[in-house]
Amino acid sequence: FNPREVDLAVGVSRDSYASSGQRRRRWPVPLLALVAFVLVTRLPALLHPKAIDDEQVYAVVGIEMLHGGQPYLSAVERKPPLLFAVYDAIFRVAGAYNWPAVHLVMVLWTLATMGLLALIARRLFDPATGWWAAFLYALFLPWADYRNLAFNGELLMNLPVVAAFALGFAPARSRWRPELLLAGALVALAFLLKQPAGIAALPLGLYLLLPDYRAARGLSWIHSLAQGALLTLGYLGTFAVAALVLHHEGLLHQALYWSVLSQGSPYGLDNYARNLWKALPLFVVTTLPLLFGTGVSLVQAGRGQGPWPAHRAELTALLLLLAVSVVGVSVNGQFLFHYFIQLLPPLALLAAPAFAELWRGERRAWAWVGRGFVTGWLAVTAVAFLVADTIGLSRNRRPGRSAEYVRVHTGPTDRIFVWGQADAETGFYLDARRRPASRYIASYPLTGHIFSVPWSPTLDESSRIVPGAWDSLASDFARHPPRYIIDAEAVRDPVRYPIDRYPFLRDYLAAHK
Repeated sequence: FNPREVDLAVGVSRDSYASSGQRRRRWPVPLLALVAFVLVTRLPALLHPKAIDDEQVYAVVGIEMLHGGQPYLSAVERKPPLLFAVYDAIFRVAGAYNWPAVHLVMVLWTLATMGLLALIARRLFDPATGWWAAFLYALFLPWADYRNLAFNGELLMNLPVVAAFALGFAPARSRWRPELLLAGALVALAFLLKQPAGIAALPLGLYLLLPDYRAARGLSWIHSLAQGALLTLGYLGTFAVAALVLHHEGLLHQALYWSVLSQGSPYGLDNYARNLWKALPLFVVTTLPLLFGTGVSLVQAGRGQGPWPAHRAELTALLLLLAVSVVGVSVNGQFLFHYFIQLLPPLALLAAPAFAELWRGERRAWAWVGRGFVTGWLAVTAVAFLVADTIGLSRNRRPGRSAEYVRVHTGPTDRIFVWGQADAETGFYLDARRRPASRYIASYPLTGHIFSVPWSPTLDESSRIVPGAWDSLASDFARHPPRYIIDAEAVRDPVRYPIDRYPFLRDYLAAHK
């Protein structure tokens, strides 16, 4: 018994308790700062009185569901069913056409994803790295284009994917890890929000088989295989339950066709390269601080420096997640700006330790820049994004005059049909506050339109017309005839799909003048 040792132990305990108390008192400051940052940078969306970009299409489907309709049968869109269920739920709670509610949910969804990223980085490293992971995701989510503020499929799917990795990376109380059932289910749910998310199961499953993972946790091959089996069971089991639900609703065939089988890419190498060149340079330039921070972390890890060498299994898993996310961005060859949102969770987690190190004054890999330079770089980036988002959304705040005319000259129960192919054309239903007369809320199943390919008069898309689509259109018109048919294609120069080319529409208009 040594009184001095006891005094020292008590002193350390008191110091630790005091330090813990100080951390508890300090943690609301970065939390409130992050929430304030998200609210300010999403203010253009929160104040926007209309749907943004893809929200227009999802909202039309959600409103049909609100009125008792079904996705794919009442309104055709090529996304998985859970995405439409989210919009339906928002409208059931907040009312149809409630765009502030949609954008508030977008903010809350973003904050939840940030919270899980912070949790992952905090567990692996320290609280400061957690805050950086959350901040980097929030900052670069609306990169360069106001349409990235939309409550779109990529933003939706990121939350369950990040939650699955938070479970996978978490310290385990059991060698068998039954929580991996939930992790697998979360990745499947992410697929049911947006298809490319399903590929995230691969890096998470491989993570459980890595030698570094087994060594760090003292596991045998049997334990790793059992854990992988649980992850797979949760993944496939969720799809099985979803299939049963869709079959019960009479939607299984339609859901499989529109969200999976109709997704084949018709693009040649020239179109693929052109679409990539339109998007990739802008993404690199506008997210350069994030990419640079990721590079710093990886260079340090390769040299055995920084915090990553102590977490080799997690580093490998995140690099695999980044690699398969690149596949997800690239797979259909369109390279739309919002596709790149899928890359942000692994990039934020990979870059966060480097930014936290710089913030603490540890500049081993940042020797040529200082904290002030990086802070200014990030601040300029945030302001530039906010200005771009504000200007972009300000140009489209009011319904068009055609939509206002239709709204004034129709009744609430009247249906309309918009002939055209773009989010804005589908958004006409929302601006006019009138429901569609047909399930084809965009015209591509009727024309064979190929997305993200330059149109030319010699382009023959007739072979891509969905079999039976025109018969379905005739059936829809018989059930609820359109009060107006709006030819949005007629104002294009040149006109791509003139109504006179399609006998059913031409004859229908002639008979209903």
